[in-house]
Amino acid sequence: MDYDLTLFLVPDYYSSFSCKCGDCRQSCCEGWDVAISQKEYYDLLSLDASDELRSRLSRAFYIPRDAEPERYAFLNHDWLGNCPLRDSTGLCLLHSQAGEESLPGVCRLYPRSIRKDLCEATLSNSCERVIEMLAERTTQLKFIQQRIGAEGTGFEPPYRMSLRMQCIGILQDRNSSLAQSFESVGELITGQKAQKREFEDCLGVMMSFCREYSENGSSIAEYCEQSIRTLNGISGNEYNKRRILMHSMFPNLEMIQENLMVNHLFYEKFPYSESREDETEEYESLCAVLCFIGVLVNGNLERISRTEDLVDLLSKAFRVMEHSAFHYNDHVLLDRAGFGEPEIAGSLLEFSL
Repeated sequence: MDYDLTLFLVPDYYSSFSCKCGDCRQSCCEGWDVAISQKEYYDLLSLDASDELRSRLSRAFYIPRDAEPERYAFLNHDWLGNCPLRDSTGLCLLHSQAGEESLPGVCRLYPRSIRKDLCEATLSNSCERVIEMLAERTTQLKFIQQRIGAEGTGFEPPYRMSLRMQCIGILQDRNSSLAQSFESVGELITGQKAQKREFEDCLGVMMSFCREYSENGSSIAEYCEQSIRTLNGISGNEYNKRRILMHSMFPNLEMIQENLMVNHLFYEKFPYSESREDETEEYESLCAVLCFIGVLVNGNLERISRTEDLVDLLSKAFRVMEHSAFHYNDHVLLDRAGFGEPEIAGSLLEFSL
């Protein structure tokens, strides 16, 4: 049987996405180690450019000692963490003067992730425009086949795709709360029911996440510190009162959370991500993602008065959870607290939004 390698499975909003450019509150080029290939580096140096752009390009990248052909040069942020290629309006000077085709692949594609080996493409929750689009939805996320101007090399094996879509379907069953749906995903993946632990023990685990990323997660350090000040030692009743307040402030929060996590599952290829985890460990990581978000939002309610504030927090949190070693670190933190088994990690689900 022949398959069409030009058809990619994508979330239904994929083709509607467009970059906010200078209107972005926190640009994707701020604060990240943006790497480009050796070819891209020398293509930029040889670009026919204005004197201003040529001057900026000459200092925009540096080559580390351990440079490799595919990670050859890194963006040289200024002392404020800004990209030297952005102009005073926030627009990319390279883009505006030389066109989109001149951009390095990482800048041209982000927040898209194109997986040619699976004929899939998706978008990351770490982009504030992606979060805004998911938050604006009044319908559930769907996945459709589209031509995106690329050609793939293969497909996900049917048994794996079936399980991935089954997990997404469970999360989108609104006859249950999202926390209950997560428990059902855990039973499907691990064959075990979640075990309940005392609220104080579970809170201690989530505070350990906040302490870790207050020190080692620059994009969310302030949110983590505030959550520690607000929630450390709080009772279960007080925490739930804050959750009720949270939902009164954002009445569509349950739908936002569902769309975020469904998008995240597809982005991560759950439960078959590229990280070195088995399906059981993937479920533990998924619980950590959901609950860490819940604790950050709950602990920062006083700082979140508008949808824009919520979007900023969520996009920064997913910068850590989708583009760092979060899926390794969470296992260390869970193991230290005695929560390193899937049925026990599932007890943390009461901290979901």
